[in-house]
Amino acid sequence: MLRATLIGTQTLIFFLLNLVLPISILPVLSYPTTVKPIPQDWSASDLVEQGRAFYTKGQFNQAATTWEQAAQAYESQGDRLHQAMALSYLSLAYQKLQQWFDAEDAIAFSLKLLETGADLRDSPDYQQIQAQALNTLGSLELALGQPDTALEAWQLATEIYQQLKDDIGITGTLINQAQAMEALGLHRRTCKTLLQALNLDNNCDLSNQERFETVLQTFQQTPDPQIKILGLRSLGNSLRLLGYLKHSQQVLKASLKVAQPPLEKRETLLSLGDTERSWYNHYKQLYTRNNQIEQQEKVQKKVDDKFKYALNYYQESLQESSKLSASTSLDIEPKLQRLSLLIDFHNWLETLTDEDKDQNKTTRLQELKSKINDQVKELLNSEITKLPASRTAIYAQINFVESLITYDLKSNKHQDNLQRSSFILQPYEIAHTLVKALQEAQLLDDKRAESYALGTLGKLYEQTQQWYQAQEFTEKALTIAQGIQADDIAYQWQWQLGRIYKALGKTEEAITAYQATVKTLDSLRQDLLALSSDVQFSFRENVEQVYRELVDLLLKDDQTAQPIAKKAIADNRLPQNKLKQATAAIDSLQLAQIENFLGCNLSDIVELREQQIDPSAALVYPIILDDRLAVIVKLPKSGKFIHYTAALPKAKLEQTLESLRIELEKPFISKESLALSQQVYDWLIRRAEGLLEANQVKTLVFVLDGGFRNVPMATLHDGEQYLVEKGYAIALIPGLSLLEPKPLAQVELNALAFGLSDMREGFPDHEGFANLPNVKTELGEIKSQIPSQQLLNQDFTSQKWQELISSVAFPVVHLATHGEFSSDPDETFLLAWDKRINLKDLSNVIQNRSDNSLEAIELLVLSACKTADGDSRASLGLAGVAIQSGARSTMASLWFIDDDSTAKLMASFYQELADSGATVTKAEALRRAQVKLLKSRGYQAPYFWGAYVLVGNWL
Repeated sequence: MLRATLIGTQTLIFFLLNLVLPISILPVLSYPTTVKPIPQDWSASDLVEQGRAFYTKGQFNQAATTWEQAAQAYESQGDRLHQAMALSYLSLAYQKLQQWFDAEDAIAFSLKLLETGADLRDSPDYQQIQAQALNTLGSLELALGQPDTALEAWQLATEIYQQLKDDIGITGTLINQAQAMEALGLHRRTCKTLLQALNLDNNCDLSNQERFETVLQTFQQTPDPQIKILGLRSLGNSLRLLGYLKHSQQVLKASLKVAQPPLEKRETLLSLGDTERSWYNHYKQLYTRNNQIEQQEKVQKKVDDKFKYALNYYQESLQESSKLSASTSLDIEPKLQRLSLLIDFHNWLETLTDEDKDQNKTTRLQELKSKINDQVKELLNSEITKLPASRTAIYAQINFVESLITYDLKSNKHQDNLQRSSFILQPYEIAHTLVKALQEAQLLDDKRAESYALGTLGKLYEQTQQWYQAQEFTEKALTIAQGIQADDIAYQWQWQLGRIYKALGKTEEAITAYQATVKTLDSLRQDLLALSSDVQFSFRENVEQVYRELVDLLLKDDQTAQPIAKKAIADNRLPQNKLKQATAAIDSLQLAQIENFLGCNLSDIVELREQQIDPSAALVYPIILDDRLAVIVKLPKSGKFIHYTAALPKAKLEQTLESLRIELEKPFISKESLALSQQVYDWLIRRAEGLLEANQVKTLVFVLDGGFRNVPMATLHDGEQYLVEKGYAIALIPGLSLLEPKPLAQVELNALAFGLSDMREGFPDHEGFANLPNVKTELGEIKSQIPSQQLLNQDFTSQKWQELISSVAFPVVHLATHGEFSSDPDETFLLAWDKRINLKDLSNVIQNRSDNSLEAIELLVLSACKTADGDSRASLGLAGVAIQSGARSTMASLWFIDDDSTAKLMASFYQELADSGATVTKAEALRRAQVKLLKSRGYQAPYFWGAYVLVGNWL
């Protein structure tokens, strides 16, 4: 949901910056009181002080009147300097009243007096009043949707305070700068600026608890209460946007403990509501990716709890607003946040399948609908239609309409034709609200707001299937967004335009629009990662959908998908350029998924380049679409693409893959596992068999999608033998443009090996993990094959691990320890003797290796790991480890295996690498080791040999 800059963002303009002026301000606000007439014999300074009193009580009309009188009094005295001061105060009051033109006039006159009055500069108060006026200007620019201009004003103010050596002023203006940076989407820079404001090291990696507590204590010990309140709140907001939800919660609650007036308490409660909503989104995501009923029930309870907590905080914020005389406009944001949350929870509850439904679901939905309708009526009958023209009003109206569209769209999603009677408001009523917002945006010359208003009109017409009107408004919105280089808006309208063209049957135009969307998203990738955890949460629902819809369009042909059959050759109806474009889109999606998981830009970690595939390797892309499975194979040498499909609903496909994974983890070969593995083989390989043989393919490199990632491709069965027995070496890559292939034979083979055979009893991090008695045997086998340095149990500490990997150039790193891969980065880890090694630790290692100019790790082996139980996207964790470690190749297990069979497989693997020299790739060495084990008595089941996969460079 769009957040109007003015609502929900309090700057330190008034509270902090006036503390450095001759007249101070009381930090504590009280309830509005009856205004007493101002005595006629009051001085100008008395009027300024009285204006402050009105302002702190939220009596902005009275404050404006009083400060206007003060400005006139100073003018009559010929005191232009303090007239400028009073005018800057007056602008603040007008801003609170949303009288933007008056606010602009007041601050413009104030600055003009300061700029043209050369004689004023000799006054000791000149620079302080100038800085104050710049702060007021920054506040106005931020409210009017110009955060870049606001930032410039506040940077100038900071420079003045630095010249004055005014620590409070410096701190205040830096916090103000952070507000502008946040509005610009520069969330990491926001955090750094906030830390700089308190003279802290500006490293925003607060994953270390000790480091976080130091930062929190520094803010809490700030002597000025207003800096403490606003600094803590700004830090809490920044931490939420960076994904540190626990820390955000803790900081905001600390802010709430400081005595604060209703206006400030309202803001802090609103921020706490937003953090709880981020938790709510987090648990919704956990629910979606967990396929175990017991776990789903626990997570659903968390979703319910966080929904209630967020709703309560928004209600408390609303109650604080009611204590202020200007409560009408201040009520808007908590009410809109409540409405948006109610609608989101209603829509989510409706999506739960019959098996997921709690018994009182129908009752809850009815209650939610009643609350939604009441909230809509309340907003319609009061504030939302009465706000004066302002950026706040524009975004409030757009957010309101967005909520209604989302609610109506979800409610009508199962209907072939939208029944307009089912809308909360009739479409023409919604359109009227948007037209009003559009007119106000044009009046204020706010291009971003104008684009949003036009684009939302297009979305409304798209929903009501008025396609040509939808196209017209969307194109206008896109033109404006591109004109101001607002890619974060433009991609939304490009995508919307693609959907409209698709509905109109204009397939080529739709493809062009979708490709433009993907191009814009690719350029925005770093910015998307810098956005809030909510944006990252919505990746699957929004951004990922763009890529899949594009691929769906590219792979459409005149004939329907074929039934699943054992065809000797692949379909070949689509042109090569469309197949190439489809694989490029999937590569971009894979890259975006991993970046979203890691929360970083991979160009900072690995060099992105299109791989020069070796002449014996074929690429296989299984692509899961809503109504079918599409498979694209890129053949070696010729580079020709082949394509085939299977008419298969997504739900059935995912269920088949999940069932196969369950069967594969059994220590015996069941009939069901053979049937399922043959089924998947038919989908992926059967129709390409002849072409693979004809092109002398030796290695199959898979770019896997969805549930395919959780199934080792080596375990697929053709009815006679497993794929691994057919002579194909097998590898996985996260995307075609990530890792540079480099044969292992080009480097000297020696290993750094760590092992954890004994779990520490009573140690929380080791709880639930069994001992691995054969780890010693495993390490011994490695040492017998290649030179290695080994650390076992107590010697395998996280510090020693990091020191050695960071400073010594071992091409092979082997970790024989428990570990888990999860779609949650915080739950992806490896066990050391003293702690869990997480993704952040891996990131630090690669940075240290880079700093020490060490070559990349050629092969990382994780021999006792598994994917998280019930996590359908857990393999993202494996890809994340592979990338974050900086290893060119990572070999790991997808499920926990008896460590006896692990030791045997590893012995064979390293023996193949050591004995075969340059003739064997890593993928082929793994294949041979797997085949040797599966042909051994007692180890035939895939459970023992099939879990291992090679990710990255297969050479």
